[in-house]
Amino acid sequence: MSADPSLPPEPLPLTEASVQEIQLELIRRRRFNQFDGPRIVASLRRHRALWRAVMMDRLGYVSGRDGEQTISDLIKLRDLHANNWNVDDMYILTDTLEQARELERIQEEEQWLADNVTLIENEQARSRALGCFPASGYIISFWWD
Repeated sequence: MSADPSLPPEPLPLTEASVQEIQLELIRRRRFNQFDGPRIVASLRRHRALWRAVMMDRLGYVSGRDGEQTISDLIKLRDLHANNWNVDDMYILTDTLEQARELERIQEEEQWLADNVTLIENEQARSRALGCFPASGYIISFWWD
């Protein structure tokens, strides 16, 4: 018996989903202020040929002062028990600068409503962020307040 093509495909079991699919599902589940995860994931899927990888996070850091370690921004950890993935920065890796610029245009056209969009063009910054030289792609970031 074949599946009805008018119905959406059944979701993959978590054990069979790729890390990228898990990231997309986490993004899809997120909704706050102007950020609409389901709408943005649908847009990303429509434009799948433009990106290599996408993830959403909240950046934090560890720093030391006077021998003491300080951990900053563990809001995600704080909210996990409530089934809340508390993130506000989305990063997309593209193969080319043209693809990144096209995604920048698409987010405007399809009203992703990001408060800040940053295209990282600088080779050194991209290399540092991706941990390789030369940089293996272009990064465009989106932030919602």
